[in-house]
Amino acid sequence: MAVVLAGCSLSNDETPSTSDQAFAGLATDVVEEVLASPVAQDRVAGDEPAVALARYQGMVRNFIMCRDALAAYREWISTGVAPELPPQPVPAYPSPTAVDMDRDIQMVQQDLASGDITLLRDRLTDPSGCGVWIPAEQGDYNGPTIAEVVEGGL
Repeated sequence: MAVVLAGCSLSNDETPSTSDQAFAGLATDVVEEVLASPVAQDRVAGDEPAVALARYQGMVRNFIMCRDALAAYREWISTGVAPELPPQPVPAYPSPTAVDMDRDIQMVQQDLASGDITLLRDRLTDPSGCGVWIPAEQGDYNGPTIAEVVEGGL
């Protein structure tokens, strides 16, 4: 299945850059982090360029949402009150798979609104979720992941 971002294209020998239209509307520092992430690079290895751009776009949004969810989790633990998830950035040129990320954002919002912190904890530590591979601190590829922070009570 080919995924094409309108106005976005890479040739097979190019690597994405922060100036690609796929990242318009997203935080440049997080785009840089994702593009430099060995795990992210591994996840797109062998993808057609348009597919890789779409996947990178989703990963950038995922990094932002998951770190915001971690901050909300920490606040909830500290105060006993579930905060709201901050507004999430929307790319100027959403990939066709952006609806999946929108759904993930809604699920985190529902976890926060539920009053049950275990739902958010489970989402952040789920083996197939974002918490197991996204560094808790931006750019700290050797530091703890979000899941490790949640599981370790850090």
